[in-house]
Amino acid sequence: MDADDRTAENPPEPTGPPALTRSSKRRRTLLALAVVAVVAVIVALALGWAAQGAYHSSFDRALPVEYRAAAASRAHALAPWNAAYEQRSRMLAVWVLGEQQLARGDYEAAVATLDTAYRLDVGDPELLALDHQAQDAQALATNRKAHLQHGHEGPGGTLRPQDVER
Repeated sequence: MDADDRTAENPPEPTGPPALTRSSKRRRTLLALAVVAVVAVIVALALGWAAQGAYHSSFDRALPVEYRAAAASRAHALAPWNAAYEQRSRMLAVWVLGEQQLARGDYEAAVATLDTAYRLDVGDPELLALDHQAQDAQALATNRKAHLQHGHEGPGGTLRPQDVER
């Protein structure tokens, strides 16, 4: 009996990993899907909690408005389907714009912008105070301009082009 006859009668033992059966393949697939589902749920919960935390930070009056606006924007980015997050983000963005316009002396634009912001969040005392501040600044600037121009009037109430303030 030579070596070829022995291998035909008794095949050598396989040295690699055992072949997977159909049921073990199915179990592995189900386990992988379950792990993916659990990870997805954990990620969704974490995003939801982060969005909720950012949304609540947007109401913290100890923070400057710019920080509150950034927090509201982050909440909206994390949960774009949440209408409350979107509305808060939009309102605070308009509020920040109005504050910036007021700071640079664009009183007419600041009043219009802050009026819009207040309509988005009626009842906010801090926003209302800023809106009144912008209205007062606009009234003062407008009245000052009228008084200065009145001082430059010539005979018959005429003004030279260089005396007209813009």
